[in-house]
Amino acid sequence: MQKKRSKIIKDLIMNRIDVLQAMQSLYFMLEDIDDLEIKDWVNNEINGYNEKAKIPEYRKVNAILIGDIQVGYAVYNNVNIPIVNKKAFDFFSIVEINNPISTLMKMAEAENESKSHSLFLDANIAIVNQYKVTNGSVIRARRELSIYAYNNILSTIKDKILSIFKLLEENYGNLDELYIDFSDSSKKEVVIKEIEQIVYNDNSINIGDGNEFNNSVVGDNNGN
Repeated sequence: MQKKRSKIIKDLIMNRIDVLQAMQSLYFMLEDIDDLEIKDWVNNEINGYNEKAKIPEYRKVNAILIGDIQVGYAVYNNVNIPIVNKKAFDFFSIVEINNPISTLMKMAEAENESKSHSLFLDANIAIVNQYKVTNGSVIRARRELSIYAYNNILSTIKDKILSIFKLLEENYGNLDELYIDFSDSSKKEVVIKEIEQIVYNDNSINIGDGNEFNNSVVGDNNGN
């Protein structure tokens, strides 16, 4: 008998439902799984990560520190600000995105509408001036997120949900009722391990690892 793919999987693939709706459906499917770590992940994605929660690697976004620097009477706008201290560099160049999926979706729309296809977050000027390696004083600083940062996070979450749906379908059959009977303990333990592997397996590389900036003089080949 030919296998019939679950409607929710087809709907997600064809974008007939969004990532939030898919995650909410997954919430109900995993209601009886009795695994706190997996349930926390689903809840955090739906409601956002609080300050005590561990942010998954796929939610850590690369950023470039840029700003306006005054050298004497001259002001140089939108220039890269080099930082050689590794901890400070990581602080500015790796941004943890803790927003709920609903916010990610809105920010992804903003990325698509922006001419530069990127978004900005303010940076603390006092801290930037403390660790900068360049002439002059920083009078404004911000972090420019990597291109399509929020879109990329949503895409990663969608891929993870699809993988989990596929895993659940293979082990428990059609998912359209949004209910799974986890009474088989041995099968459940195997499924839990595989879901955890899907959720937390991440090969992301954080910028800053092994990188070093040389001293720079702001103003060379830069216009006002």
